[in-house]
Amino acid sequence: MPEWKGELRRRLAELRLPPAREAEIIEEVSQHLEESGTEDVDLAALVRELGAIERPRIEPLETGAGGARGILARSMQDVRYGARALRQRPAFTAVAALTLALGIGAVTTLFSAVRGVLLRPLPYADPGALASFWLSAPEKGLPEVSLPDGLFVWYRERSRSFLEMAAYSAGGVILTGVGEPERLSASAVSHEFFHVLGVRPLLGRGFVAAEEVPGAAPAAVIGYGLWQRRFGGDSSVIGRSISFADIPTTIVGVMPRGFDYPNHADAWAPLTLDRSRTSPWYLDTVARLRPGVTAEEAAREIGALTDDFKNTRLDRFTEADRSGKSLAVAKRLLDTVVGDVRTPLLLLLGAVALVMLIACANVATLLLARAGARSREMALRCCLGASTRRVAAQMLTESLLLALLGGGAGLLLAAWMVPALRHLAPAQFPRLELVRIEPPVLLFGVAVTLITGVLFGLVPALSASRVNLGDVLNEGARGSASGGTRRWNDAFVVGQFALSLMLLIGAGLLLRSFQRLVAVDPGFRSDRVLLARISLPGRRYRDQAQVRAFYGRLLERVRALPGVGEVGLANRVPLSRGNPQNEFVVEGHEPAAGDPIPVANMRNVTPGYFSAIGTTVLRGRAFAASDDSAAAPVAIVDESLARRYWPGEDPIGKRVRDDRSPEVPWKTVIGVVATAKHGTLDEAPTYHIYLAYDQRPQWNVYVVVRAMSDPLALVGPLRAAVGELDPNLPLYEIGTMQDALDRSLGTRRFTEVLLAGLAATALLLAAIGIYGVMSLNVTSRVREFGIRLALGAAPGAVRWLVIRRGMALAAGGVVLGVAGALWLTRFLRELLFQVSPMDPITFAAVAAVLATAALLACYLPARRATRTDPVVALRQE
Repeated sequence: MPEWKGELRRRLAELRLPPAREAEIIEEVSQHLEESGTEDVDLAALVRELGAIERPRIEPLETGAGGARGILARSMQDVRYGARALRQRPAFTAVAALTLALGIGAVTTLFSAVRGVLLRPLPYADPGALASFWLSAPEKGLPEVSLPDGLFVWYRERSRSFLEMAAYSAGGVILTGVGEPERLSASAVSHEFFHVLGVRPLLGRGFVAAEEVPGAAPAAVIGYGLWQRRFGGDSSVIGRSISFADIPTTIVGVMPRGFDYPNHADAWAPLTLDRSRTSPWYLDTVARLRPGVTAEEAAREIGALTDDFKNTRLDRFTEADRSGKSLAVAKRLLDTVVGDVRTPLLLLLGAVALVMLIACANVATLLLARAGARSREMALRCCLGASTRRVAAQMLTESLLLALLGGGAGLLLAAWMVPALRHLAPAQFPRLELVRIEPPVLLFGVAVTLITGVLFGLVPALSASRVNLGDVLNEGARGSASGGTRRWNDAFVVGQFALSLMLLIGAGLLLRSFQRLVAVDPGFRSDRVLLARISLPGRRYRDQAQVRAFYGRLLERVRALPGVGEVGLANRVPLSRGNPQNEFVVEGHEPAAGDPIPVANMRNVTPGYFSAIGTTVLRGRAFAASDDSAAAPVAIVDESLARRYWPGEDPIGKRVRDDRSPEVPWKTVIGVVATAKHGTLDEAPTYHIYLAYDQRPQWNVYVVVRAMSDPLALVGPLRAAVGELDPNLPLYEIGTMQDALDRSLGTRRFTEVLLAGLAATALLLAAIGIYGVMSLNVTSRVREFGIRLALGAAPGAVRWLVIRRGMALAAGGVVLGVAGALWLTRFLRELLFQVSPMDPITFAAVAAVLATAALLACYLPARRATRTDPVVALRQE
């Protein structure tokens, strides 16, 4: 009897198996060695392999303390063995762990963003009950319309849907008398404002109803940051007088750290409400819903109250205003704060989940290949009495260990990726400071790790536990893979390609949309344009003559600065915050009774503005110095308005009125300019009416300077020019027109960059997946390829055999992916610009890219198959 049999008998004796079972194991191992052609047995290696196999426990599982100890002991044994197995194959472990780390790190990073921006409640009392509401006039192209004083007071006194409500008007104010003059972000708020939000001042008090009355003593509540920055955190600041817009104002309160609603406010002042006013429409709202009342129900009530108000105030509203039902919009306050980033964030989270599934499929393919290579080990385990459940548990334990290794690396990667994400996100991205790694995010990462371990480890574990002892011992030496393993590998590859195609099509559609967007003509030229804002305090500049004189002197000084090409003033510029719109009437096109009155963006601009901003005058002329207060009223309209009201006619000499009131004089159209975008490049064209600045001067303006070279080099000279005229006037909102354009594209660019990165990762993983499967296929068919080549098959035919199978898998993934993409892309509709969700060019291009990647991934294994030595392959038989 060979020596190895005696050694094996001594080993099996320790297990106390029945003699028949012991003889069966020795016979199976002997048969395997004979069929594999092995003559000399590596006794030490065989003993180590048998020693690594767990001795079976034949005792039943107990439910008491002993059973629990047994389960724990077996689990620890599985963990120790699994750790040894992973350590013995460092290359496999590193590749699989890195793949998982990328997926888990990306998922955790995006979840931290979703949690910080969308899921984290607002830091106010019962934030789920807070809402905002507006009126809506879709027939005028106004989805959200602010409120006048009288209408808000009407709601406040009659609404039953809200427990309480407050109004505010966000803006700014100049602080003087405390160091250098500073423009603060400030809001005028009704006295209920802080109470509605449920936030108490850190020091002092909020506002009272008496401070809303016209003529009340000026009061202010300041923010924590301003308190620290300008007053050193001095608690005696309450009662101190400061100057807001040259008006002595008493500080009555200090808000706690972190409170800056709305618009990152530095300070708040009482809102003076006049219930008799029905214009201007400038107020926004925040309100607290009654328990059980939805935002939709509240919106319907606001619409009905609006109709009541219009019918009550017949003297202030025309028949057109009172016709039809008034519409209102109500949203949760969190949705108002988040704005339009909800859809991009959820889209990115979905995309990273697809990448995570692709990574899981990739690792599962690696584990299946490894399980096939370990089939002899699993056979020996079963020979020694291990149950299928024990084998599956061991394999699943290894998968979980691998997942924990990848998860740990993924969490470390997320700790680096979260700050990078904050840096990459545009500055206007809401609640960005809340995106960070916190305990809930870590718990999410751990949960994803455990679920991932089960997902990619379950199929390999079941496959290993269902090993056929006879087949393995007969075929194991040839490295063949079972039919079940091959089918699972094929399924994983098809799934990877389908998911990758869905992700690539989504990224492709957004990329084409972004390309279309940046190609839009904005109606101005953004290069070398400097913007800066100035606001004259009404206490020192009381009348229009003083305002004209100040800005006239400023324009003269700025034109004289070296490096200045053109300069102009405007009350609003493209892509700026705020958009004053007025109703207008075109002579000869007066709206009939019951028809809506159109609105246009009203701009007051000086001569030189169109040249400075780069807007082309298409017909007629621009404003001139002669268009002053003594001249006849004139206006310039944009191309979209001229095309709508005077198609085929010459607009020059036509007349418009920038208000529906008959008392407002007609203004003669002297020019037509290109239509400019105001809010975003993808907005629908809106009407613009430009008025001569000297005929209606504005206290608050933008200075628009077209520089000959670097526009930012003019900031210092411009600031000095303003300081020479009035040292208490700060410049603010300083930047370039190009910066404003980039900000308008910020969220789209952010989404596109991340999605493109995820799509590229998915493509790489899918290519690796099909390469791994085809390599495994070639390895398992070495004998077949050797016989084919020995019988005269051409190398090209063998190569085509491998490529055909790989391309068939890729084709199956493409078909499933196209079907999934047709369903998924409908959710992208609101993010696309001038691109159909079923754009055939994108679908075809992505399918071609995936097919090319599949072909390249199949070619290398195919080439290896044609290099098989028939003699070596047949000798293995």
